[in-house]
Amino acid sequence: MPQTPPGIMVFFDEERRADLLRDRAEGEYEPFSDALSVRDWEIGGVSIALLSFSPDSIHFISIARKKKQVVTSKNRVEFSSIVSLDSVPIAALEQRIHVRLQPHFVRVSQGVGGLIPHATWQALLEALRSERPNLASEIDRLLSLLKFSDYRLVGDAAEILQQERDAVGIALDIFSGSNKLRDRVLGEWAPNEDQISDLDDLEKTARLIVRPGSTPSFLNGIPAQYTIQEESALQHDLFNWPGMTPMHQAGASVFKSGDRRLDVIYANRNDLEHTLGVDLLYYNEAYELFVLVQYKLMRDEGNLLVYRPDAQLRAELQLMEDFSRQYSIVAAITSHEHYRLSADGFMLKLVPRKGLRPATGELIKGMYVTREYMQFLLSPHGPRGPAGGTQITFENSPRYLTNSQFTSMVYDGWLGTRGIQTYTLREMVERFYETGRALVVARERRPARRPRADAL
Repeated sequence: MPQTPPGIMVFFDEERRADLLRDRAEGEYEPFSDALSVRDWEIGGVSIALLSFSPDSIHFISIARKKKQVVTSKNRVEFSSIVSLDSVPIAALEQRIHVRLQPHFVRVSQGVGGLIPHATWQALLEALRSERPNLASEIDRLLSLLKFSDYRLVGDAAEILQQERDAVGIALDIFSGSNKLRDRVLGEWAPNEDQISDLDDLEKTARLIVRPGSTPSFLNGIPAQYTIQEESALQHDLFNWPGMTPMHQAGASVFKSGDRRLDVIYANRNDLEHTLGVDLLYYNEAYELFVLVQYKLMRDEGNLLVYRPDAQLRAELQLMEDFSRQYSIVAAITSHEHYRLSADGFMLKLVPRKGLRPATGELIKGMYVTREYMQFLLSPHGPRGPAGGTQITFENSPRYLTNSQFTSMVYDGWLGTRGIQTYTLREMVERFYETGRALVVARERRPARRPRADAL
């Protein structure tokens, strides 16, 4: 297990707080940098920093990276992943630290700051958790983010969370219309340390495991300001649809942008996956549309990324086909918002089996394939491998959508269900909540946009 790097304490003048700390959103702060004199810390080194803007309290905890020298005896230090500690009194922390270690803490906390010795740092972290128990999980998240940022997580649990991560990231891109929110949220994700085993420091890999009695959810590892903690809060009006029965979740998060809101729910007791054959449902309220995505993992075979269809895919396609046939769209559109380039909301996303990486906001390159195109790929007219079997690759199946193309089309209402399919899916979300497999449900709420000025 990687050792926790020693911590660092940094003091700033109170009048500099407004210049350095800028709110990006409620409970979220922009990264910043400053020129500091920090000895005994290698350039490129990364550590956890405690930030103070007064002599008697610690106000924030963050990740700090030491950069190159900028002036004599000073280096630029970048601070990111900043979490408020609600002004913890230094005296209260001192009282919680063993008397043998107190002199080391006093020397740093009553001076100009600096590196904190390892044993004192461990005691200080425990003191912080005791003083701010509501922030203990956020402190642990930052420590985990720092420890495992260079590792690739593998194993069955990692593959599941890789798909959930992609589903959350795509939902954020559709909601925001760009990748900025996704970069912030996914880039702050970290695994729970007790779920890590079999570290390989040479290959920089580790196995993600599921402890007995726990339910893995990607949402559990993102910053706390996005997470709804209490089940009673989950039952407020997540969907606000008539007759909605509260679902049981392993995690739920809310993202806001102005008067718009995105609810993302990891529903591990929702039968929709078994009924529709999908892993992600995204509901765009402004255009009254659903998109439904099923994930499939591609394997690395030499220099080629390949997906080989199996019986499970065919069964899932049949579920999609049954739904589309039973609820076929025959009614004419009755509003501008209901027009689609494609009203088939079923998609499959093929993603390479690359493992799960903390501390990055990037999405893995994948292939979004419509249900109709997938049926062609599986037909006798579709591509074949050297031995004559069906295989799907980036090269032999060029009519796919990229991440950006897919999110743009859903964001603007060009792709997704309408009419009776939308209404039926809403009823199904209400009805089914007893299951065996998890599902990511994302509902966007925003007022319908007015036509652009250049379109009038």
